[in-house]
Amino acid sequence: MSRGRRLTETDRLSIAKERAQGVAAADLAQRYGVSLKTIYNAVNHALDRQNANGSRPIVIGLRVSRRELAAFDAALARHGITNRTDALRHLVLAADEILEPDHALTEALSARAADISRIGNNINQVARRLNEARLKGQPLSYTAESHGHIREFAGLILDLTDRLQALLLKRRADLALKVTKAWAPLVPDRLKRG
Repeated sequence: MSRGRRLTETDRLSIAKERAQGVAAADLAQRYGVSLKTIYNAVNHALDRQNANGSRPIVIGLRVSRRELAAFDAALARHGITNRTDALRHLVLAADEILEPDHALTEALSARAADISRIGNNINQVARRLNEARLKGQPLSYTAESHGHIREFAGLILDLTDRLQALLLKRRADLALKVTKAWAPLVPDRLKRG
């Protein structure tokens, strides 16, 4: 078997395809009558050619319900986009920006978690004193301080709810802007002006 055989372009593409399907390089080298190095070079050549041509050889499969697809199509329609594949590709390309963690939301939650824990401990102590008094048959001692702890906790919960809602609305608006930016090249010019 000669090791000096020259591969055709069709051979190189066939070798790359078979390697991608898991065929051993040694088996291909034997079948085509070339060295292992030639097989690896053929695979690299095919990959370089795909990259140079802007080829997209990887397919991502996705299953959705009719309702999910209708919602996605409606979102595309609001932006004037008619090609689902292009829309998904642009979202994939913008994934780093779109899926970036929201540090402001995380910090706000962390800051409030300490407050909730502190006030929750105070309320637990109030409940414990009330339960101990009830078990001993003593009058329940619900003081103005106890009432203050409960009011503070209720106020904190209301404040936290308002802040979280504002942060989540901001996060949603930020994500909408990022998606709009990712899809901007796909939006027809007539819709960009209006």
